[in-house]
Amino acid sequence: MGNLRSLFIVTFLMFIVFGTSSHAKAAMDFVDGKIADDEVEFLMGSSLEGYNFIEFSNPITKDYDGTTEVLLGYYEPIIEMNPDEVSPLDNYREYDRWYVYDQGITQSWSYLSNPYFIVSIARGMVYEKSTEVSATISGTFSSEIPNASLPAVKSSFGFNSSGSKKITHKITLSGPDAGYSSRDFYYKQGRHTHKVKIVQEHRSNWDGVLWTKTFYGSVGKPAIQHYSVDRR
Repeated sequence: MGNLRSLFIVTFLMFIVFGTSSHAKAAMDFVDGKIADDEVEFLMGSSLEGYNFIEFSNPITKDYDGTTEVLLGYYEPIIEMNPDEVSPLDNYREYDRWYVYDQGITQSWSYLSNPYFIVSIARGMVYEKSTEVSATISGTFSSEIPNASLPAVKSSFGFNSSGSKKITHKITLSGPDAGYSSRDFYYKQGRHTHKVKIVQEHRSNWDGVLWTKTFYGSVGKPAIQHYSVDRR
Protein backbone atom coordinates (compact mmCIF):
# COMPACT_ATOMS: atom_id res chain seq x y z
CA MET A 1 0.00 0.00 0.00
CA GLY A 2 2.89 2.34 0.86
CA ASN A 3 4.65 1.59 -2.45
CA LEU A 4 1.44 2.20 -4.41
CA ARG A 5 0.91 5.57 -2.67
CA SER A 6 4.51 6.62 -3.39
CA LEU A 7 4.12 5.66 -7.06
CA PHE A 8 0.93 7.75 -7.32
CA ILE A 9 2.67 10.83 -5.83
CA VAL A 10 5.66 10.52 -8.21
CA THR A 11 3.36 10.08 -11.22
CA PHE A 12 1.29 13.13 -10.22
CA LEU A 13 4.41 15.31 -9.85
CA MET A 14 5.74 14.17 -13.25
CA PHE A 15 2.40 15.09 -14.84
CA ILE A 16 2.63 18.61 -13.38
CA VAL A 17 6.26 19.22 -14.39
CA PHE A 18 6.35 17.44 -17.77
CA GLY A 19 2.81 18.17 -19.01
CA THR A 20 2.53 18.55 -22.75
CA SER A 21 0.86 21.99 -22.77
CA SER A 22 2.78 24.88 -24.31
CA HIS A 23 2.43 26.77 -21.01
CA ALA A 24 4.28 24.05 -19.10
CA LYS A 25 6.97 23.85 -21.76
CA ALA A 26 7.40 27.62 -21.73
CA ALA A 27 7.66 27.58 -17.95
CA MET A 28 10.41 24.96 -18.12
CA ASP A 29 12.30 27.01 -20.72
CA PHE A 30 11.94 30.09 -18.52
CA VAL A 31 13.24 28.28 -15.43
CA ASP A 32 16.17 26.78 -17.38
CA GLY A 33 17.03 30.16 -18.83
CA LYS A 34 16.41 28.90 -22.38
CA ILE A 35 14.59 31.70 -24.20
CA ALA A 36 14.64 31.67 -27.98
CA ASP A 37 16.40 34.64 -29.54
CA ASP A 38 13.38 35.52 -31.67
CA GLU A 39 11.28 35.95 -28.52
CA VAL A 40 13.57 38.67 -27.15
CA GLU A 41 12.72 42.19 -28.37
CA PHE A 42 14.21 45.57 -27.59
CA LEU A 43 11.42 48.08 -28.15
CA MET A 44 12.14 51.63 -29.23
CA GLY A 45 9.76 54.38 -30.22
CA SER A 46 7.04 56.65 -28.94
CA SER A 47 4.49 55.62 -26.34
CA LEU A 48 0.77 56.44 -26.45
CA GLU A 49 -2.09 55.17 -24.32
CA GLY A 50 -0.13 52.20 -23.00
CA TYR A 51 1.22 51.18 -26.41
CA ASN A 52 4.69 51.40 -27.89
CA PHE A 53 5.12 52.36 -31.57
CA ILE A 54 8.06 50.92 -33.49
CA GLU A 55 8.72 53.05 -36.58
CA PHE A 56 10.30 51.59 -39.73
CA SER A 57 9.76 54.10 -42.57
CA ASN A 58 7.81 57.11 -43.82
CA PRO A 59 4.62 57.07 -45.92
CA ILE A 60 4.99 56.57 -49.66
CA THR A 61 4.78 59.77 -51.70
CA LYS A 62 4.37 58.36 -55.18
CA ASP A 63 1.09 57.21 -56.68
CA TYR A 64 -0.28 53.76 -55.93
CA ASP A 65 0.91 51.25 -58.54
CA GLY A 66 -0.87 48.13 -57.30
CA THR A 67 2.24 46.44 -55.93
CA THR A 68 4.29 48.91 -53.87
CA GLU A 69 3.82 48.93 -50.12
CA VAL A 70 5.93 50.07 -47.18
CA LEU A 71 5.72 48.87 -43.60
CA LEU A 72 5.45 52.08 -41.59
CA GLY A 73 5.64 50.39 -38.20
CA TYR A 74 3.69 48.49 -35.58
CA TYR A 75 2.05 49.03 -32.21
CA GLU A 76 1.90 46.67 -29.28
CA PRO A 77 0.97 47.13 -25.62
CA ILE A 78 3.62 48.00 -23.07
CA ILE A 79 3.68 45.19 -20.51
CA GLU A 80 5.29 46.05 -17.20
CA MET A 81 6.22 43.06 -15.05
CA ASN A 82 7.91 42.63 -11.71
CA PRO A 83 9.79 39.32 -11.91
CA ASP A 84 9.96 39.15 -8.10
CA GLU A 85 6.16 39.07 -7.81
CA VAL A 86 4.92 37.29 -10.93
CA SER A 87 5.54 33.61 -11.52
CA PRO A 88 5.97 32.33 -15.10
CA LEU A 89 2.84 30.16 -15.01
CA ASP A 90 0.67 33.06 -13.83
CA ASN A 91 2.03 35.42 -16.45
CA TYR A 92 0.32 34.01 -19.58
CA ARG A 93 -1.34 36.78 -21.59
CA GLU A 94 -2.69 37.46 -25.08
CA TYR A 95 -2.43 40.77 -26.92
CA ASP A 96 -2.64 42.33 -30.40
CA ARG A 97 0.17 43.75 -32.47
CA TRP A 98 -1.01 46.11 -35.24
CA TYR A 99 1.13 46.47 -38.38
CA VAL A 100 0.46 49.43 -40.70
CA TYR A 101 1.45 49.32 -44.39
CA ASP A 102 1.20 52.29 -46.76
CA GLN A 103 0.34 51.28 -50.33
CA GLY A 104 0.66 54.75 -51.82
CA ILE A 105 -1.40 57.76 -52.82
CA THR A 106 -4.62 56.89 -54.61
CA GLN A 107 -5.94 60.48 -54.82
CA SER A 108 -3.90 63.68 -54.72
CA TRP A 109 -4.97 67.10 -53.48
CA SER A 110 -8.44 66.95 -52.07
CA TYR A 111 -8.58 70.66 -51.25
CA LEU A 112 -9.96 71.83 -47.94
CA SER A 113 -9.69 75.57 -48.25
CA ASN A 114 -9.83 78.55 -50.56
CA PRO A 115 -6.43 80.06 -51.40
CA TYR A 116 -4.64 81.93 -48.61
CA PHE A 117 -2.70 85.00 -49.74
CA ILE A 118 0.94 85.04 -48.60
CA VAL A 119 2.75 88.01 -50.16
CA SER A 120 3.12 89.99 -53.38
CA ILE A 121 6.59 90.47 -54.89
CA ALA A 122 7.17 93.41 -57.26
CA ARG A 123 9.38 93.00 -60.30
CA GLY A 124 12.95 93.89 -59.44
CA MET A 125 12.57 93.07 -55.76
CA VAL A 126 15.09 90.50 -54.53
CA TYR A 127 14.45 88.12 -51.63
CA GLU A 128 17.31 86.01 -50.36
CA LYS A 129 15.29 84.02 -47.88
CA SER A 130 12.30 81.74 -47.94
CA THR A 131 9.13 81.94 -45.92
CA GLU A 132 7.18 79.22 -44.16
CA VAL A 133 3.46 78.69 -43.83
CA SER A 134 1.92 76.23 -41.40
CA ALA A 135 -1.48 74.87 -40.48
CA THR A 136 -2.88 72.16 -38.23
CA ILE A 137 -5.11 69.96 -40.36
CA SER A 138 -7.21 66.96 -39.31
CA GLY A 139 -6.76 63.63 -41.04
CA THR A 140 -9.43 61.26 -42.25
CA PHE A 141 -9.75 57.53 -41.58
CA SER A 142 -12.08 55.26 -43.51
CA SER A 143 -14.65 53.14 -41.68
CA GLU A 144 -12.86 49.92 -42.68
CA ILE A 145 -10.02 50.73 -40.29
CA PRO A 146 -10.65 49.00 -36.90
CA ASN A 147 -10.94 51.38 -33.97
CA ALA A 148 -8.38 49.38 -32.00
CA SER A 149 -5.78 50.01 -34.72
CA LEU A 150 -6.27 53.79 -34.88
CA PRO A 151 -3.41 54.63 -32.47
CA ALA A 152 -1.07 52.67 -34.74
CA VAL A 153 -2.39 54.34 -37.90
CA LYS A 154 -2.18 57.84 -36.39
CA SER A 155 1.40 57.34 -35.24
CA SER A 156 2.39 55.82 -38.59
CA PHE A 157 1.32 58.98 -40.44
CA GLY A 158 2.55 61.45 -37.82
CA PHE A 159 -0.84 62.48 -36.41
CA ASN A 160 -1.34 63.43 -32.80
CA SER A 161 -3.75 61.45 -30.61
CA SER A 162 -6.73 63.53 -31.77
CA GLY A 163 -6.00 62.74 -35.42
CA SER A 164 -4.57 66.05 -36.64
CA LYS A 165 -1.15 67.04 -37.91
CA LYS A 166 0.77 70.33 -38.09
CA ILE A 167 2.13 70.89 -41.58
CA THR A 168 4.92 73.38 -42.30
CA HIS A 169 5.65 74.24 -45.92
CA LYS A 170 8.71 76.17 -47.09
CA ILE A 171 8.29 78.58 -50.02
CA THR A 172 11.09 80.29 -51.90
CA LEU A 173 10.02 83.80 -52.93
CA SER A 174 11.03 85.46 -56.18
CA GLY A 175 9.88 88.32 -58.36
CA PRO A 176 8.14 87.93 -61.74
CA ASP A 177 9.75 87.70 -65.16
CA ALA A 178 10.02 90.64 -67.53
CA GLY A 179 6.64 91.83 -68.78
CA TYR A 180 4.92 91.43 -65.40
CA SER A 181 4.68 93.94 -62.57
CA SER A 182 4.19 91.60 -59.60
CA ARG A 183 3.98 87.97 -58.49
CA ASP A 184 1.38 87.00 -55.89
CA PHE A 185 1.94 83.91 -53.75
CA TYR A 186 -0.89 81.76 -52.34
CA TYR A 187 -1.27 78.41 -50.59
CA LYS A 188 -4.05 75.91 -50.08
CA GLN A 189 -4.66 73.25 -47.48
CA GLY A 190 -5.56 69.77 -48.61
CA ARG A 191 -5.12 66.04 -48.18
CA HIS A 192 -3.58 63.15 -50.05
CA THR A 193 -5.55 59.89 -49.81
CA HIS A 194 -3.34 56.91 -49.01
CA LYS A 195 -4.39 53.29 -49.32
CA VAL A 196 -3.40 51.36 -46.20
CA LYS A 197 -3.17 47.72 -45.22
CA ILE A 198 -3.48 46.88 -41.53
CA VAL A 199 -2.52 43.47 -40.16
CA GLN A 200 -3.82 42.43 -36.76
CA GLU A 201 -1.48 39.86 -35.26
CA HIS A 202 -2.99 38.22 -32.20
CA ARG A 203 -0.20 36.86 -30.01
CA SER A 204 0.49 35.28 -26.67
CA ASN A 205 3.67 35.72 -24.69
CA TRP A 206 4.22 31.93 -24.66
CA ASP A 207 3.14 30.80 -28.11
CA GLY A 208 3.89 33.79 -30.35
CA VAL A 209 1.43 34.38 -33.20
CA LEU A 210 -1.96 32.71 -32.65
CA TRP A 211 -3.77 34.15 -35.70
CA THR A 212 -3.71 37.11 -38.08
CA LYS A 213 -6.35 39.18 -39.86
CA THR A 214 -5.90 41.78 -42.62
CA PHE A 215 -7.88 44.99 -43.16
CA TYR A 216 -7.76 47.54 -46.00
CA GLY A 217 -8.77 51.19 -45.74
CA SER A 218 -7.69 54.72 -46.54
CA VAL A 219 -6.12 57.65 -44.72
CA GLY A 220 -6.37 61.33 -45.70
CA LYS A 221 -2.96 62.79 -44.89
CA PRO A 222 -2.80 66.63 -44.58
CA ALA A 223 -0.66 68.63 -46.98
CA ILE A 224 -0.05 72.22 -48.09
CA GLN A 225 0.47 73.32 -51.68
CA HIS A 226 1.59 76.77 -52.84
CA TYR A 227 1.42 78.51 -56.19
CA SER A 228 1.97 81.96 -57.68
CA VAL A 229 0.16 84.25 -60.12
CA ASP A 230 2.05 86.79 -62.21
CA ARG A 231 0.22 90.08 -62.86
CA ARG A 232 0.89 92.71 -65.51
